[in-house]
Amino acid sequence: MRILVVQNSRTAPIGLLGEALADNGATLVTIAANEGEAIPDQDGFAGLVVLGGPQDAWDDAKGPHFGRVMETIRDFTDADRPVMGICLGAQLAARAYGAKVYRHTVPELGIHRVSLTDTAQDDPLLGGFGPALHLAQWHYDTFEFPDGAVPLAYSEACGRQAFRLGRATYGFQFHPEATADIVRGWASRIGEEARERNHAQLDGLESALAAHLPAAEAFTRAMTRRWLDLAA
Repeated sequence: MRILVVQNSRTAPIGLLGEALADNGATLVTIAANEGEAIPDQDGFAGLVVLGGPQDAWDDAKGPHFGRVMETIRDFTDADRPVMGICLGAQLAARAYGAKVYRHTVPELGIHRVSLTDTAQDDPLLGGFGPALHLAQWHYDTFEFPDGAVPLAYSEACGRQAFRLGRATYGFQFHPEATADIVRGWASRIGEEARERNHAQLDGLESALAAHLPAAEAFTRAMTRRWLDLAA
């Protein structure tokens, strides 16, 4: 089973999600779209993953490939092949269907509690994981839900953490792919002013990673198996 992976930045690799996909028999074809690599059409691919990145999803000047990414999301959705958009990828999925993406009032950095909606309890991907999870976050922007989207998750600071469109197109504002090293890499790139401004979220980062990443990894592995089942 071949999965198309659209990478928007080398700082946001597929990480744990890629490992989980490969462990379940998937072959990944990764396209560095932000570096000018052409995104192929959907033929021969069972599903699509669109990763995160530091760009703003509304800024086509800094993301000239965004139009093609959104077209690809729509093509896979129209073909009823599963899509997983993560962070920037979720924002592009929302934008692909006419929703607004914009700067949020507060960033979410580090590990945060993500609550699942009542609807999520019966969702093919998120059902059965309980009322809440602690997952990696790293975003300054947020989005409106597209028309027809099913809200699946929210956090205290951000009301739109996950949605589903149709049968199998998912947007996750959180980062199921993030390993401890990936999160540490993001933290290392924060400027001193931003670090001071967000110190309440960052000061306990290592203890939060130790406390919550094992359960987050178990979630990612289980969710990935379910996502691949949607492609079968």
